[in-house]
Amino acid sequence: MNETHLVLARKYRPQKFKEVIYQEIPINALQNALKHNRVGHAYIFFGPRGVGKTTIARILAKRLNCEAPEDNEPCNQCTSCVEITRGVSNDVIEIDAASNRGIDDIRGLRENVKFNAMGGRYRVYIIDEVHMLSIPAFNALLKTLEEPPPHVVFVLATTDFHKVPETILSRCQDFIFKKVPVLNLQSYIETLCKTENLKFDSEGLFWIAKKGDGSVRDTLSFMEQAVTFTDGNLTGAAVGKMIGYHGIDPHETLLKSILEESNANKLLEILERYFAEGIDLSRYLWDFLDFVHSSIMIKENSADKENLNFPKEDILKIQQLVSTYRTESLLLISERIYYIYEKLSMLRLRNSYEIKIFLEIQLRKLIHEINKPSLAGVLEKINHLNEMVKKDINHLPSHSPENSMEDKKSNHPGDVEGTLKDKFSGVEVENYPEIE
Repeated sequence: MNETHLVLARKYRPQKFKEVIYQEIPINALQNALKHNRVGHAYIFFGPRGVGKTTIARILAKRLNCEAPEDNEPCNQCTSCVEITRGVSNDVIEIDAASNRGIDDIRGLRENVKFNAMGGRYRVYIIDEVHMLSIPAFNALLKTLEEPPPHVVFVLATTDFHKVPETILSRCQDFIFKKVPVLNLQSYIETLCKTENLKFDSEGLFWIAKKGDGSVRDTLSFMEQAVTFTDGNLTGAAVGKMIGYHGIDPHETLLKSILEESNANKLLEILERYFAEGIDLSRYLWDFLDFVHSSIMIKENSADKENLNFPKEDILKIQQLVSTYRTESLLLISERIYYIYEKLSMLRLRNSYEIKIFLEIQLRKLIHEINKPSLAGVLEKINHLNEMVKKDINHLPSHSPENSMEDKKSNHPGDVEGTLKDKFSGVEVENYPEIE
C-alpha cells in the first residue's frame, strides 16, 4: 500500500528557527532570550494567518526542552524534540481558544499548570486564537498568567491583537509577525519546486505567491492545488488558466475603446463576447479597475511591484501602453469605474444578463463623459491659441519712422476729438440729468 500523501504545508513546516522565512525580529529576540537564559513566562504572538506564529511557538518549546541544543537551535533528534515534532509530547499543550473559550476550560488549565514537566524542563501552553476567549475566561486566566509556576511558559497566538484585553497584554511580552512579501514567497517556493522536481517559470511562481497574500501556509496550500491542476507544470500559462487570468490584452482593448476610439459599439461587442463566454462580468469590472489604477501608478512612477497584481512582463507592456495617455483621463476612468462597481454591488442584480445591461448603460455614459471638453482641456486650448497669436504678432513688419511720426500726430488730443466727432456725427444721444 502506498504511503499517505503529506501536503506541502505540513511536509515543509519549519523545525528550526533558521528555517522560518521573514520573521527575523521575533526570532532574534527569542534566541537572545534563550542564549542569556532570560526566557519570559508569557509571550503573545500577533500577526496574520499562516506566517509562523504556531510554528515558532513549537520550535521555542522544543528548544526549551532540548537535551542537546546546537547553535541555539533544537537538535530535533532527542526524545523531547521528536515527541514535540510528532505532536505527542505531554509537555506541550496546544489549546484552540475558538472551541475551548469558556471559563471551565481555563479553570482546567489552571489546575494542570501545577504539575511538573514529564520529560523536559518546561511545560509550554500554546493557546491559538486567544482573542476568542470569553471575558470570564480571560479573567480566570489573569492570575495564572501573571504568576505561573517556574516550569510553565505560555505562548498566546492571535490574529486580532485589539480584541485581547489590556490586562492580558500587560502580563505578556508581545511580538509582531509580518506578512511575507511576494518576492520572498516566490523565492521560497522556487526552492521547493527544485526539491520536488516540478516544472515552473517565474510568472507561474508569481501567481502562486500572489495568491498566498503574504501567508506561507496559504501559498503552499494553493501551490498544492496548482500542482494537481497543472500536473506539476507550474508555468504562467497553466497557473493563469487556473485562476482565470488572461493577461492584460482584454483590459488594453477595453481601455483603447474608451480613450482612443470612443466607440460605444466596440465596447458593447466586448461585453457581449465576454457574456457569451460565461465570464463573471462583475469580477471582470473589478479586474479592469485594478488594471487602470495600476496603470496610473506605473505612469507616475509611484508603483511598488509588491502591490501590483501583474507579473514583470505585463508591467512592461502597461508602461508602453499608458505613455501616450493623459493622467487626468486615466484618473477619471478609474473614478467612474469604481463608482459603477460600487453601484453594481449595492444593486445585487439577479443574473449576469442584468449585469450586462447595467454595464452597457454605464459604460456608454462614461464614453460620452470622456468626450466632453474638460476645464483643463479648454485652458490648454486657450494657452495654445495664445501662443499662436504671439508668434503671428512677432512676424508682423515693423513701422517706418515716417509712419511713426504720422501716428504720433494723429494721436494729438485735438485730432482725436475731431475724429470722434466725425465718427459719431448724426447720432442722437439721450441727455440724462446729472447725479449730484
